[in-house]
Amino acid sequence: MKLFSFKISEHEVHIGAETEEGLFDMTEAFAVYQHAKRISPPVSFAFLQVMVEMGTCSADAVERVLSDSWVQSKIHRLRIEENVDFDLPIHRPSKIVAIGRNYKDHVKELDHTMPDEPLFFSKATSSLLPHNGVIQIPDWLEGRVDYEGELGLVIGSTCKDVDEDHAMSVLAGYTIINDVTARDMQKSDMDQGNPWFRSKSLDTFCPAGPYLVPADAVDDPQDLDLTLKVNGEIKQQANTSMMIFTIPKLISAVSRFMTLHPGDMIATGTPSGVGALQDGDEVEVNITGLGTLKNSVRRSGS
Repeated sequence: MKLFSFKISEHEVHIGAETEEGLFDMTEAFAVYQHAKRISPPVSFAFLQVMVEMGTCSADAVERVLSDSWVQSKIHRLRIEENVDFDLPIHRPSKIVAIGRNYKDHVKELDHTMPDEPLFFSKATSSLLPHNGVIQIPDWLEGRVDYEGELGLVIGSTCKDVDEDHAMSVLAGYTIINDVTARDMQKSDMDQGNPWFRSKSLDTFCPAGPYLVPADAVDDPQDLDLTLKVNGEIKQQANTSMMIFTIPKLISAVSRFMTLHPGDMIATGTPSGVGALQDGDEVEVNITGLGTLKNSVRRSGS
């Protein structure tokens, strides 16, 4: 079960679901189900994030809608054509928290110190880019720009100081993130003792999607294969079991310092194999059960 947002027009976004039977427009189904079950307050399901905020983003909830006889008698499930215009799975997270140095081989390849506790930083929410969107490298930006394929977490309930034993209960689901980084800018800032927020936060430097897979649809998120390809060539290949800090540890650590809200995203770190993106490249990140996030690369003025 995979959920996603897709564009009908410039100003209209619907909610879709991919099941074993294919792709379906779920927008009307949820509206009818909401009315039939007298769910209050009435909410427009124009955005997938609304489902997250209402706590209804689960494979079980979607299956109930699809199997409800009253819904079936009133609406027709719409099969979507293959050329779906995917939108962001989450449109307005209050924050994007990214984890650094969470795979040993990646720490070694960048010649960094092995962390004793989770290291995290932030990316601007304005850097989000949907599946099939174009990663834009400004013509004024000098130096290397890197790809970084990562498992993304989407928070499902407001939480603070979550202990590790309960951390998984606050998750809405999982997505794929490409933590695009202006590497030379990052290194320069770090060498000068400055924050590296700007190197991570240029517009389009956070591709995410294409799906939001509900937490209850993933048996073991700590055993997922991650593969990143550039122009069809494998550049990164790892398994989430190789993380230094587990998903519960990351959620607990981040929530110790800040309140997490529904829709907030955590990028769990990238494995070894990071490298430069060039104008004209096609980059894709695949994670077991979460689909494939694809984006092209263009340098401004090219």
